[in-house]
Amino acid sequence: MSCAVGSRDCPVSFEILGSGQDAAKLRQRLSCALGGLGFRATITIHQDVERALAVGATQDPVVLVDNRLFTQGLPRTETLEDLLRTLPAIALALDTSVTNSSTDIRSSAGGTKHGS
Repeated sequence: MSCAVGSRDCPVSFEILGSGQDAAKLRQRLSCALGGLGFRATITIHQDVERALAVGATQDPVVLVDNRLFTQGLPRTETLEDLLRTLPAIALALDTSVTNSSTDIRSSAGGTKHGS
């Protein structure tokens, strides 16, 4: 499976608690979801069942963001993209890039109008 490669660093890091093939699949899906949104991020995998239980996990593997439960089990890549958009740091970064693009377009359009 190939994934889009993000062009900017993600403002958060991700930690997967789990092991084996499911943890590896989740890492790949999370990486693909981030790439689809234009981000690249640090994703670490740790085997720590006690910690997963301490954050309220009921399924394996688990994704933590800032030591808080983000998702668990094996969600689809598209579902992870939707969930990522709800993270304040990512939503802000996505909104800022849209705003910056709009500002750039308006600036150049405004310059053209004034120059005509």
